[in-house]
Amino acid sequence: MPFSYRQDGNIQGYCAEAVRAALDAARVPHQIDIQPWARIYTTTLSKPGTLMFPIARTAEREDKFKWIGPLVANRIALFRKKGRSDVVVHSLDDARRYRIGVVNMDFREEYLRRKGFSDVGGKPLMVVSSSDLLLPMLQAGRIDLVPLGLAKCAPHGLDCSGIEPVYVLGELESALYMVFNRDTSDALVQKVREGFEQTRRNGSLARIMAPLNRIYGRGE
Repeated sequence: MPFSYRQDGNIQGYCAEAVRAALDAARVPHQIDIQPWARIYTTTLSKPGTLMFPIARTAEREDKFKWIGPLVANRIALFRKKGRSDVVVHSLDDARRYRIGVVNMDFREEYLRRKGFSDVGGKPLMVVSSSDLLLPMLQAGRIDLVPLGLAKCAPHGLDCSGIEPVYVLGELESALYMVFNRDTSDALVQKVREGFEQTRRNGSLARIMAPLNRIYGRGE
């Protein structure tokens, strides 16, 4: 949440709504589901016709998918449990002193590993299968920090009253996209891309994403 989540048997969220609008505009039959990140990531890599969202666009991922978007901006910070005055981070090197929770195969895990963080020795990365596990672990003191999108604390998002950002990971500021498996037919990709562009031109995308864009000072 708030990008996509299941509630009362339905898939909701800002990105889910935006993708649904694009697919409807393209008149492409679809079924949206939520799966663990590593599973849907590997499925999208291997199965033509699979569409995945939202996903951050990084240099390492660029040639692995066919990209459509962007859907919305994404700004990442390290969060601590509110009141943890012992957890002080003024630089990425400071963060090496603490246990950081990440989701398996997520771009934040990839980024921290590139920066020399690991899950062995010192204060390890704590790798989990789902982002839903991270805040309970943070509250329980099993981890000290979580890299979390600021938009996650937007309306209809996570209850962030018990956590606070301590350091913005500026290198990770990007945008979130939807992606097709790279072997998906160009005709299908283009059809969905045109549907997405239609939602952008007619203002539907802006209306859907307005609560998130306000967080970043973008839009009214």
